[in-house]
Amino acid sequence: MQNPSTPLRILILGGTGNIGPYHVHAALSRGHKVSVFSRGNRASDFPAEVEMLTGDLNGNLDPIKDRDWDAVLDVATFGPKWIRILGEGLKGRVGHYTFISTDSVYENPVANPGGAREEGKLVDYTGTEDPYSITEFREVDEYRALKVLCERESQKQFPGKALIIRPTFIVGPGTGELTYWPVRMERGGEILVAGDPLAPVQIIDVRDMAEWIISMIERREQGIFNAVGPAAPMGFAEMLGAIRGISASSVSLVWVSATWLREQGVPPVWSSPLMWVTEGGIPGLMRVRNDKAIARGLKFRTLAVTAADALSWYRSQPPDRQPQLLQGVNGIGGIEDSMARERELLNAWHAHHKDS
Repeated sequence: MQNPSTPLRILILGGTGNIGPYHVHAALSRGHKVSVFSRGNRASDFPAEVEMLTGDLNGNLDPIKDRDWDAVLDVATFGPKWIRILGEGLKGRVGHYTFISTDSVYENPVANPGGAREEGKLVDYTGTEDPYSITEFREVDEYRALKVLCERESQKQFPGKALIIRPTFIVGPGTGELTYWPVRMERGGEILVAGDPLAPVQIIDVRDMAEWIISMIERREQGIFNAVGPAAPMGFAEMLGAIRGISASSVSLVWVSATWLREQGVPPVWSSPLMWVTEGGIPGLMRVRNDKAIARGLKFRTLAVTAADALSWYRSQPPDRQPQLLQGVNGIGGIEDSMARERELLNAWHAHHKDS
């Protein structure tokens, strides 16, 4: 795809977060003029042509409210209050608005043959608190419902201009969810895995998503799209096999019962968020249709490429920072702590089977 003849003035909200920089670079690579609006709490290494604007959606819109924008890309918002403030503050000054939501907004994807489509039933907000007063992440179910309200507020504030993207688990360099697996497999040996080997897995490389979203903005696309990969169905064991293929280390996967693992006091998210969704987390989260997005040009690089790039990124980080990169992914800590706990569990699993 060639670069557009007329560069767009794109305002990116949340551009300094985990996935924001990929969207910034995707827009720059297409020749657009990019401004990033954030609270200034995170350092960035953007090229000099990126305009950095410091403010706050809680009230300080001064750096952006008196300017016109061809497009606004909202990467990180989860509270409808902020979208209302943004819409009212930029009224009449925005040509196109993109909101990144989540595919966890669906009430029960399993109820839909072949997976949830964009018009599927969504979760309802059932809290007693005014959802427009919530500005802190507290728990997953509330987050899902707030994202639904954000989508509706987006369409209200930017009628006829709103593009809503519902991504699945976002992976790739700089993201922790998938990175755990190639890092662990490079260490070799027995690896504990729990869950259903055939359970469906859906992920999307952050670079594929960012490049596609910028192309959608260029075409002024509207409506709702699931940003879900891969192109063809993939199971949990198939995913692990593809990742295993990029390592020369000798690896032996030991599949254990998820029920047994929970009995050991290990939260289902222990070895990967993917195990959480296949073992009693959000119902059927990995069963979402992607044909609408593919028809609009969404393409996917291979899982092996994504995993290899994630591993290379991890290796490139300072050694004293590496332990922090996987914390919160496996529920234990860095890779060394994780492997120590893994060995304890494997020893207990082998002893359990020896005695039974």
